[in-house]
Amino acid sequence: MSAAVGAGPRTVLAGEEDDLQREIDTQRVSVADLERLDELKATGDEITLLRSWLDEAWNLRSKHEYDQVREVLERTRKQADLIRAKITASKLRAQATSREASLSETRARIARTKKALVETMKRKKAIEGSEKTAATGSPPTGPGDKPMAPTTDKAAKPAAPGADKAVGP
Repeated sequence: MSAAVGAGPRTVLAGEEDDLQREIDTQRVSVADLERLDELKATGDEITLLRSWLDEAWNLRSKHEYDQVREVLERTRKQADLIRAKITASKLRAQATSREASLSETRARIARTKKALVETMKRKKAIEGSEKTAATGSPPTGPGDKPMAPTTDKAAKPAAPGADKAVGP
């Protein structure tokens, strides 16, 4: 009977050791997945630290220090969560930068189009003015034309209203 009782704790320990070993192996596989997800290489240092903690957990497991292994594994889970968050943030940052560049390019294109429109309108007014001059033979009169200077020739201007109908002797 005492042999059966003595074998019980060893079985629990062996099962616990196997569970911890499986968890370490699972987290090592997840590290490779995290590296693949990190296309922008934003978490290289964090992944290196995670790998070193998994190595530490493996060494502690081989020394049968299971409580410390659990602590290290908890730390590695938190580190993996941090890495996922940083990967997501770096992807969103890259997406935002790309969209800002696209927006800037679109704004520049709009500014060029507005400038071209203003230039086209100026040319259109100039062409319309020259066509009007050619058709009527008189100088164009438009908002862009300069006012004419007053003449000082008295013969060209009547002195008073009705003075041009002067009654002769």
